[in-house]
Amino acid sequence: MNNMNIDFSKWGWKENPFVLKIDPKLFVGYNEQVKAVLDHIKNKHKIALITGKTGAGKSTFLKWLEANYDASKLYVSKPPKKPEDFVNLFTDIFGFSIWERILRKKPSLYTLPEYINKKLKENHLVFLVDEAHETNKEVLEWLRVLTDQIDNVSLVIAGMPNLEQKIKSELETFDQRIITRISLTSLDKNEVKQLVRKRIEDVGGEGIKPFTEGAIEKIYERTGGFPREVLKFCDRLVKSALEKNLDVIDEKLIEEHKEIELPKVRLEEPVVTFMPKPPTEEQFRNLPFKQKIILELLSKKDWLTPRAIVEELELKNYKSKEHAIRSVNNILKRLMLEGYVQREARGKAYMYALTPKVKTLFVES
Repeated sequence: MNNMNIDFSKWGWKENPFVLKIDPKLFVGYNEQVKAVLDHIKNKHKIALITGKTGAGKSTFLKWLEANYDASKLYVSKPPKKPEDFVNLFTDIFGFSIWERILRKKPSLYTLPEYINKKLKENHLVFLVDEAHETNKEVLEWLRVLTDQIDNVSLVIAGMPNLEQKIKSELETFDQRIITRISLTSLDKNEVKQLVRKRIEDVGGEGIKPFTEGAIEKIYERTGGFPREVLKFCDRLVKSALEKNLDVIDEKLIEEHKEIELPKVRLEEPVVTFMPKPPTEEQFRNLPFKQKIILELLSKKDWLTPRAIVEELELKNYKSKEHAIRSVNNILKRLMLEGYVQREARGKAYMYALTPKVKTLFVES
């Protein structure tokens, strides 16, 4: 069901409110984390680190800061590939005086802090760097050097959880400069309701309609409160309601939504085919060893086949690789039924990933 061919007017919507897009005005939740980063900037501390799994809302958080904080700001969606690129990054923002143009005086990487200090004067710069886990050690080290040498700057850097471990193990000096550490895990139940309401009202709807209060609670349970998973699940529920000509999205529809019919076209976003009730932390801690190591692998690499899992874990206590694959396949089926993993069909193969709630358990552990 293509969004372009769907009529959402029965609910008063101009368009689908649950399309995955980064829109700072639709940012909700994370009140403690917002307060922490605003205090960091207000006090002109140097480095704040924001970490969170894919879909936790890091980019939306940074874009919200860019849109709402009253100061000089520079948002970078990805860090430069090499340190020298910082020069163009800042000269594109601050430009050159007439005198600098006459002399063709462009800063080098080593004179860049002097250039920035001169341009900033007494102003405070909030430097927002997203997707920092994708960059290399050298670029991160220069980020630290620039932050040290620019008089009036607060660096807010965001990335996947492995970014913090990378900094701790490879960049001790950088790690020591971090004043504020913020972890984005998931929204609580009230924040999930707020997210759904804000999205619906943004396209002309009223409150959480057509969702019932009970449906919101079930959506929270199924998604673990991960913002991206909430939007994806709501999108599928809306399309299902329209196909069935339902006016209300309630708990009954969600219960029917455990198995999703695969579309005839390939989608960029994974199509989750099973999402049972999530496990508790105690159940998670008491899992057998083989189940735990498979879940640990899936916490680092999403959407793997049983064969890929066998190859990644180098499982050797089996008669053959095929025996190992069959064993892993059976373990994955059991984990799926117990709410630890979700499954997607691609061609003739099934691929597995952690459910959102279990991702949260790994972030918290």
